[in-house]
Amino acid sequence: MKYSIIHISDIHKSDDVDYESLYQSLKRDLDAYTSHEGIVKPSFIVVSGDLIQGAYTDEEINKQYSDVEDFLDKICKLYLDGNRKRCIVVPGNHDVNRRITKASVVLSSKPYNENLKEYFSQASNLRWNWKDRNFYEINDAENYKKRFDLFVSFYNHFFEGIRKYPINPECQAYTYTDEECKVTFCGLNSCHKLDHLCDTGNIAEDALISVGDELIDSYNQGFLNIAIWHHHYYGRPLETNYMDRSILTDLLSNDVHIGLFGHQHHFQIAEEYSDMLLSKDDKVQKLLLVSSGTLFGTKKELAFGDHRQYNVIEVEHHNGCADIYINIREDKNPNPNNKIPHWAMKALPNSTNKIHYQVCLKEISPEKVLLQIDRKCKETGDYIAACESIKQLEADTNTSYNPFFKNYLKEVSDYEYVYDNIKEIHSVEDAVLKLVAASQLNDVDKKKALLEDPQLQAMDDMNVKTLLNALK
Repeated sequence: MKYSIIHISDIHKSDDVDYESLYQSLKRDLDAYTSHEGIVKPSFIVVSGDLIQGAYTDEEINKQYSDVEDFLDKICKLYLDGNRKRCIVVPGNHDVNRRITKASVVLSSKPYNENLKEYFSQASNLRWNWKDRNFYEINDAENYKKRFDLFVSFYNHFFEGIRKYPINPECQAYTYTDEECKVTFCGLNSCHKLDHLCDTGNIAEDALISVGDELIDSYNQGFLNIAIWHHHYYGRPLETNYMDRSILTDLLSNDVHIGLFGHQHHFQIAEEYSDMLLSKDDKVQKLLLVSSGTLFGTKKELAFGDHRQYNVIEVEHHNGCADIYINIREDKNPNPNNKIPHWAMKALPNSTNKIHYQVCLKEISPEKVLLQIDRKCKETGDYIAACESIKQLEADTNTSYNPFFKNYLKEVSDYEYVYDNIKEIHSVEDAVLKLVAASQLNDVDKKKALLEDPQLQAMDDMNVKTLLNALK
C-alpha cells in the first residue's frame, strides 16, 4: 500500500493577494511532481495550524475564514476529488481570537510577591505582561474559553455532515482512521492556555487521554498513527513560543509514530525522539518529527534565507513497518513577497532528493490479517480490495496465499481485473477464470491468445474444452 500526504502549515495570506495564485501554483506543482518525479498524487491533506492571519474584529476574522474555506474546498477537489474526510485541520496561535482574551483578563490586585509565587507554581489563570511589567489574571473564564469559537465555527461549517470539532477545543482531540490506507490521524490543539499574553504552546494531557483508546486500537491493528499539532518543541534561551518537549513522551506512550507540525516557518525533520523506557514488541518506540514551512507567508514571516515551503510525504505501508519518503517543495521565486510561488523540489545532499525513514509498526500475524481482510470484505462487498490486500500480504511475508486470493477473485465482476490477475495458468480453476473473463470482455486479442495457448489445449477438462469452443 502506497499513498502520500500533502502537509501544509502557516498559510499566512496577506491582505493584498487572494488564494487563486496560490491554488494555481499548487496545481502546476502537482502536475510536475506526479508526471516527472514519480510522486503519487496525495490521498490526504494535513493543515497544521495558522489558517488565517488573525484580526481585531470578529467580522474580519470570519472573512478570513470564509476565504480560507474556499481555498481548502478547491484543494480538496484538486487532491482528494472532493473527499473532505481525508483533510485534517488543527488550529494555530493565529487562530486564537485575541479580542476575546483581552476582554477576559484584568490587572491582578494581589501583591507582587504573591503573584510571583503563584506564577512560577504554574498557576493557570495568571499572565505576565512584559510591556508594562504587571501580572494579569483571567477573571472571566467562561468568556476566555470562547477564544476558539470562530475557528470551531469555521471547522464545523467546512466539515458539516462529516465530523465536528470537540466540544472542549482545549482539552479534547479528534481522530480520523482510514481503513484502506491503514492510518489514523490525531488532531491536537497545541494552543491550550495560549492568549495575547502567553505565546507558549501546550497540549493538554486530557486531550491525549480523550483519544487514547482510538490510538491504542489503531496501533494494535498494525496501523500507522500520525499526530498533528501546531507548535515546535524547542527554542532559544529567551524564547517562549514553543511547547514543552515532555509532551513527546506522552505521544510515544500513546503509540504515535509520526508528528507533523509547523509554527517555526521553515522545514525540518527533527531528531527521531525516543525514550528507552518505552518499548513494545521488543522494539524501542520512536517518534519521527516533521515540520513544514510557511505556505504563503511573506518577508514578515520568513527568516533571512528561508523560503515558502510545504511537504509531500510518501508512505509505503507494510506489515510491521512503514517506509516514509519526505519531499520538500520550496518556492524558488527570489522575491519573498511575490504573489506567484514557483514550487520545485528542494535539493538535498543525496541522489533521490528525498529523506527516507522507516517507522516500526506492530507486526500482525498473517492469520489475523486474513481475518481482517475477510471481515472487511463482508462489510463492504469490495472483492477487488480484498484481492489487493492479499497481494500486499504476500509481498510482506513472501508467502503465497493463492487459495484465499482465488476465492475473492471469483466474486469480482470487473473481468479486466480478473484476466490481468491470472498471470499463469496452473490449474483448471485458473483456466476457467481466465476463459470466462476473456469471453465476457469479448476482446479479440485476448481470445486469440488463449486459443493458441498449448497449456489450455492440453487440459483434459470438459469445462475448459467447452469454454474454448465458445471462444471460437
